[in-house]
Amino acid sequence: MDFRRMNMSDIKLDMSEIFRSMGYPDPSSPAQDMEAVVMSLVERFAAVCHPRFRYIESSVEGLSPKGIIMKGLSGADKYLLFIATAGMEFQQEIDKIAQEGDIVKVYAADLIGSEIAEATVRECVKAIEADYAPLGVSNPYSPGYCGWVLSEQREIFSRFGADTCGVKLNDSCLMYPIKSVSGIVSVGAAVEKREYGCAICGRKDCYKNRLKTIKK
Repeated sequence: MDFRRMNMSDIKLDMSEIFRSMGYPDPSSPAQDMEAVVMSLVERFAAVCHPRFRYIESSVEGLSPKGIIMKGLSGADKYLLFIATAGMEFQQEIDKIAQEGDIVKVYAADLIGSEIAEATVRECVKAIEADYAPLGVSNPYSPGYCGWVLSEQREIFSRFGADTCGVKLNDSCLMYPIKSVSGIVSVGAAVEKREYGCAICGRKDCYKNRLKTIKK
């Protein structure tokens, strides 16, 4: 098991992903006023947030990730489950922003939070790669995507016991703090980072596929 508590300076945000999620055809050239809002919020979060992650060795028994995911995990000698989160400090700060009543800031803060969580997952994968070198490590996959039922987060969380980075599940299997991610990676000599199924998946209910239709 490994646990890391970080500062915002320890993670690298993909700013283009934030602006792409806003619908900008060219995420490198957002509207100046929106860019100013986003950057000011990033600075605000940087002052208080401590993203964190934890991972453990486990198995896929009792879990049922579907075809695209299992293909991405193929070649495994071991499986690792992870929980990563922007943290309760982020939750408290975005709650304050919501109370301030600026809808634009709330919208931007929500997308920034998603990217903080994803950046934390990337740091988790980097830590796994370092700890398990020279073995290959897959991309991370999470319940709720590619046909993997969200309710299996209960099983994932049960394997962490009380050590869940402060993240809790509600009755609908949604996580709190809200900007949190759970999932699985595979490790092994034959494991390769395969292109995400988003490249070939046609699910119309997935926001990642909707974003693929936004072109420069």
